[in-house]
Amino acid sequence: MTKFKFIRLMFFVVIMSLFMMSDSYAQTSDKLGDVITRLYTSFGDFPKILTVISYMSGLLMAITGIFKFKDHVDNPQNPLSAGVKRFLAGGMMLSLPYMARIVEGSLMGSGGEDAVIGTTKHTLTTASAGALDGMVYSFIGDIYEPVVALLRVFTYLSAIIFLIVGISRLIKTSQDGPKGPTGMGTIATFLVSGALFSAGGMMGAFTTSLFGNATVSTYANISSTVISDATDANRIAAVVESVMAFIMLVGYIAFIRGWFVIKEFADGGNASLAQALTFLFGGVLAINLGDLINVIQASLGLTQANMAISFG
Repeated sequence: MTKFKFIRLMFFVVIMSLFMMSDSYAQTSDKLGDVITRLYTSFGDFPKILTVISYMSGLLMAITGIFKFKDHVDNPQNPLSAGVKRFLAGGMMLSLPYMARIVEGSLMGSGGEDAVIGTTKHTLTTASAGALDGMVYSFIGDIYEPVVALLRVFTYLSAIIFLIVGISRLIKTSQDGPKGPTGMGTIATFLVSGALFSAGGMMGAFTTSLFGNATVSTYANISSTVISDATDANRIAAVVESVMAFIMLVGYIAFIRGWFVIKEFADGGNASLAQALTFLFGGVLAINLGDLINVIQASLGLTQANMAISFG
């Protein structure tokens, strides 16, 4: 499955989900976050549909495997491996939930630590309701959690689709190159599927590798040497935190995109490994922009006491 076919498939799923929403969803929302919440809620049963498709594909592969064995018996020139591969792929399709745990556990073991936001966050009381800083903070606060949930749903569905694609490639031949049963594209498809199943844990692993822990800092502390008025400092800090949260969302998207680029590179597409690493590490740095600012300020010799902005 090419990148464009996958994008068209996901676009089709989104459109169909919007049309299949119940009447209780077809109402005017008070907030944009409610619309996003209803969108990812509508995907609730889609994994079950993919599981049914996987089961049907598994049965079909098992049946065709029997015929391949018969062909080998009738004519030994027909390879025995054709039937073996179909039985193997069919068994994997019939045990898709177990295969999902295998590919995820192969990368993260018993589970990794998700990248999490620091607990010291501003509340809306520090921003001025109705003013520009209050509107910015209110908007980001409304959409942040729903967008993160929508991205989690997207990565989970993508992981299932990649797993099904990887299993289906096992019945191909070595003449298919990277997309063959032992090709780099097929191996990368399984690895990317596992990474997307545990996207939060992978973000936590990258964050820990760079900054020592999986806590993402977004709370801005404005130095009193810059702004002495506490009210103004809190209002600016609320806007800074909102901007940081928005950049985090961009970082999430870039990090997820990096795994797609890795698969495209392994399949022999136009993508490069450098491009994939740029998305992965760039996304992690965007998610951890607060810690990155602190590190840069410390490298410049600024202590915590005289930093213009520090993040908790």
